[in-house]
Amino acid sequence: MNELAELLRRIDELEKSETEHKLTIEILQASENKYRVLLENLPQKIFHKDKNSVYVSCNNNYARDLKIQPDEIIGKTDYDFHKKELAEKYRADDKRIMESSTTEYIEEKYIQNGQEVVIQTVKTSLKDETGNTIGILGIFWDITKHRKIEEELKESEERYRTIIEYSNDMIWTLDTQGSFLFFNKPSEEITGFKLEDWKGKSFAALIEKDDLPKVIEVFQKTLCGEPQQYEVSVRKKDGNDVILLVNTAPIYSKEKVVGTVSFGRDITERKKAEEQIKESFKQELTKSNKQNKLLYYLIEGTRGGKTRALILRQLAENSYNAHQLAKTLKLDYKTIRHHLKVLIKYGMISRNHDGYSDLYFISKNIESDLNEIYPGTQNDKS
Repeated sequence: MNELAELLRRIDELEKSETEHKLTIEILQASENKYRVLLENLPQKIFHKDKNSVYVSCNNNYARDLKIQPDEIIGKTDYDFHKKELAEKYRADDKRIMESSTTEYIEEKYIQNGQEVVIQTVKTSLKDETGNTIGILGIFWDITKHRKIEEELKESEERYRTIIEYSNDMIWTLDTQGSFLFFNKPSEEITGFKLEDWKGKSFAALIEKDDLPKVIEVFQKTLCGEPQQYEVSVRKKDGNDVILLVNTAPIYSKEKVVGTVSFGRDITERKKAEEQIKESFKQELTKSNKQNKLLYYLIEGTRGGKTRALILRQLAENSYNAHQLAKTLKLDYKTIRHHLKVLIKYGMISRNHDGYSDLYFISKNIESDLNEIYPGTQNDKS
């Protein structure tokens, strides 16, 4: 009786064990199917080789490249799909990676259908439960477009770096706190400062006190997305100032202002020239006013003024000697000589020094002043 009960118990255990085993197999199969679906839908090409570099399996993407079905790769080697030189390279890579038990990232260029393609490959050795190397797993994908974009970006960056570094203008960038991120070589040459001296430091210390409120306001407006233009005095390393005409604009990243970029042109010499012109004009205006008053005095404020006006009018048309003036104006020679001496004394006219035939010339700007002060002298010979 006991033997029968024990037999029934063992049968029941076996049935339970069988059920659990089936359940385990189903779970493993489901897991395997899940990973197979995952591998088959990855855009990369995937392969598995044994320790002799013989193919064990691959995914559909790789098989499609080789123009075969996935199961047709079993037992094949790289010699079956590639030229001898390339196949030997692949096998040498496999051997090195399996012997070193490492993972390697390999980037290679090939000519495919007359076009250069760039392939990124990752290979890693496979081990069993005891740690023995049993093969190699590889995954690779075409990165031609990615590399082309990187190269174009690099070329663009180098092109703009060259423009910035060899520009005649100062160029600098600030973060949102007003600290320097960068400035170019002309900025260093003009100010005497080096980038490493000011990187991460505020621009405020370089601005003249009177200009600082204006520049801070400009900076805040730029951070709000408004480009600005302004003039500013910047203190150089030697203590002198340089005057800059600055154009500044916001820097955007993902539609957010992350800083500013500024282009500054040294206009110090231009401003000095402008000031000199203003001062010269002021002096000329002062001189002209004095000359105007003197001319008025000589014509209206003293005896013989009208005669002097006639002489000036005549000399405005042509140069004459004293005899010619006396004859033309029908005046006494001595009277003419007297008035000529007065006019020379006050710089109204000038003469050459050829003795008897001395010629007299009206001074610059006197004619216009004469017309303004005494327009009616042309026919008046009193």
